[in-house]
Amino acid sequence: MTLDKLDRKHFGKDQTIFTEGDAGNCAYIIESGEVEIMHSNASGEQRLSLLQAGELFGEVALLDLHPRTASARTTQDSVLIQIERHLVQELLERSDPILRHLLQVILERFRNNPAHDVPHGSSARQTQDNEASRRELQGAATQKLAMAHGITRALNQNEFEMYYQPICDLKDDSVAGFEALIRWHHPTEGMIPPMDFLWLAEQTGQIRQLGLWTLERASRDWARLRGMTQHPQPFVSVNLSARQLTGDNLVEDVKAIIARHKMPPESLKLELTETVMVEQPALAMNILSRLIELGFQLALDDYGTGYSGLDNLQRYPIGTLKLDRAFVAPMLTSKQSLEIVRSSIALAHTLGMSVVAEGIETRETRDALAELGCDYGQGWLFGKPLPLV
Repeated sequence: MTLDKLDRKHFGKDQTIFTEGDAGNCAYIIESGEVEIMHSNASGEQRLSLLQAGELFGEVALLDLHPRTASARTTQDSVLIQIERHLVQELLERSDPILRHLLQVILERFRNNPAHDVPHGSSARQTQDNEASRRELQGAATQKLAMAHGITRALNQNEFEMYYQPICDLKDDSVAGFEALIRWHHPTEGMIPPMDFLWLAEQTGQIRQLGLWTLERASRDWARLRGMTQHPQPFVSVNLSARQLTGDNLVEDVKAIIARHKMPPESLKLELTETVMVEQPALAMNILSRLIELGFQLALDDYGTGYSGLDNLQRYPIGTLKLDRAFVAPMLTSKQSLEIVRSSIALAHTLGMSVVAEGIETRETRDALAELGCDYGQGWLFGKPLPLV
């Protein structure tokens, strides 16, 4: 996502953005215009820098709870993009302790040396290299923060949409349920693939809001989805992230959502990956057990691609195993993949679980899975993810 696709804040000429001593809780990217950074001293105001389009200022406030150390105002009509501290705070909480320490060291040096003097003995070439590296890192960070800003705007302006992909019973290919898949319809960039924004939402903590939105929308749509299947035990599957599982109110939130839409808990299947369970196993066990007690179903997604599949299968109350397409797609041409699929289905059934095979694109693959006793199938053979119309 580029900066010109984001919301803008307009400032007129000579308008104050913040004043020295103000509480700092955000930074700004200059999209257009010009901003001067001023510092007060005994003789009056002194200009520290004049910033142009594309530059970032006020960034110390993203890390530091101290008041602003300078003032900022426009010298001409300007358009700025605001970056809130809470987005960075989530990233810092998940970052490596060494990185956090490094940032604090840099911050202390900034406070003690606001002029950013070049260290004694540094060559001009070293200075240029350091500046180029700094700009490259700043550019990458700015793009991530810009997309995080866009996710917040998209939630507020209803740019997300739910798509549903059918999951079919392999006994007769009838629709048994659906997987709910989020899509982002950006007003100018069009469809943004989930892989391009969900990973960042996980890092910033915005995945909690996206997860609740997904649960809300799937529950709201359940009445219509229920009418699209004659299966005796229909369901809709919603993905659950690691961040959601560590939230304080997940169980209560899920209960409230399905109650609001009069959805029976047994019709909601929560899909999670092994990563979710590995990060905080004790907390995961507690929350997942509570969800099971309330009647919800659990599915382990991407089985075989994670960390310790067998251990997780016996430890957690999982009712459905989803075989990853990485094993399903080549099973007709790879003996190893075929054996993995065969043994996984047998193991799941021994443990009382049903099995969903993902990535089914051909009738031959579907028939082979049915012969192996696989319960359900999902893939383009049965239908692509589509919105409700």
